[in-house]
Amino acid sequence: MVVSASEKGKTKLRVIPRGSLVEVESKVRRYQKLRRARTRLVEVHKKILQVMDDMEAMRREEVPSPIKKRSPREG
Repeated sequence: MVVSASEKGKTKLRVIPRGSLVEVESKVRRYQKLRRARTRLVEVHKKILQVMDDMEAMRREEVPSPIKKRSPREG
């Protein structure tokens, strides 16, 4: 089996010996799972930052002053 891997921006091909095939396949699956989890973590992190930015923007908004209601006597 041959596996391609990127090293310092260049794609390298590596021949996997038959005795190591199961171990390498397992490591590849774990690595792919890690990459998917990392991608998801980055997405969640971006959403958290957006919520925090929205909260900060709301905190800085001017609060309208309350409008006084006229009593019927003031006419």
